[in-house]
Amino acid sequence: MKKKVFVLYGGKSAEHEVSLDSALNVLNELNKNQYDVFAVYITQEGNWSKPRLICNEKMLKPQLIMDTKEKLGQSMYEFLHEIDENSIVFPVLHGPYGEDGTLQGMLEMLNIAYVGNNVITSAVGMDKIWSKKVFAQHLIPQTSYLYFNTNQYNYNKKYHITKVIKYIGFPCYVKPSNMGSSIGVGYCKNEEELVKAIEIAFLYDNKILIEKEVVGKEVIVGVIGNEELHCSLAGEWKREQNFFNFENKYEDENLTPQIPALIPDTTYQQLCTYAKEAYTALEGSGLMRIDFFVTEENTIYLNEVNTLPGFTKYSMFPILFNKTEGN
Repeated sequence: MKKKVFVLYGGKSAEHEVSLDSALNVLNELNKNQYDVFAVYITQEGNWSKPRLICNEKMLKPQLIMDTKEKLGQSMYEFLHEIDENSIVFPVLHGPYGEDGTLQGMLEMLNIAYVGNNVITSAVGMDKIWSKKVFAQHLIPQTSYLYFNTNQYNYNKKYHITKVIKYIGFPCYVKPSNMGSSIGVGYCKNEEELVKAIEIAFLYDNKILIEKEVVGKEVIVGVIGNEELHCSLAGEWKREQNFFNFENKYEDENLTPQIPALIPDTTYQQLCTYAKEAYTALEGSGLMRIDFFVTEENTIYLNEVNTLPGFTKYSMFPILFNKTEGN
């Protein structure tokens, strides 16, 4: 009997479209001779489609949008009705409600097996502020940063702006704490841009992170495994601009990966050490993408982790492991 794999995608977050692109690749690449593969679409309102068995034909993106019941209970019933002990869920949901531990908690409560990291790892890994606190405890190098929430900022805006200018300076980055794909991220060179970037970031989360810019390249590695961890080759994107925004990541047809990254072998080995330390610090399981900054002097700073990496045609994680021997 073939194992049933239920690929969940779409979802309520601002990364809905990214999830569709990832799911298209996952659904088309899963071996239908080895697994019974089911597509389960979740709307931006949170309703679920009836699981659809995918045969050997290649799916197109418009086919991913499927009919759902009007009521959440009815739509989820059809998904749960198909689940049995021979089933596993592959979440391909990016951002809040998908990779922040929410879905993982529901699946664990229902005793449904799933791919990837557990509730705590997903929640902490998704929250940039909390993950930075964990990495600091494990002495993994990071750039300087500050953080505050909506209430703190609204109580005394001038205080927080002055604090950022004094301790972080310009240029700097403003990020929602719980969002990926560079959504809501602002690059600031002066106070006016800082104020505007803070307002935009707060549209996506009630906590924001402000980081000092690191002049260098962004280098990415993937880690897979449980007891024994395996690190991919390091990769970087060939690009001219410093700020890698949403459009650069997912809409730039000229974007090309450089694998392996153009760094010394000693730097690569140190990246792998830090990547595995970050993975272990978060008690990772299955898979994780770890992003670093590397300066011209080959000084390394951990940028952030992704506990549910993208699987779009532009996503670095699957490209890295396709080019890494032995994986």
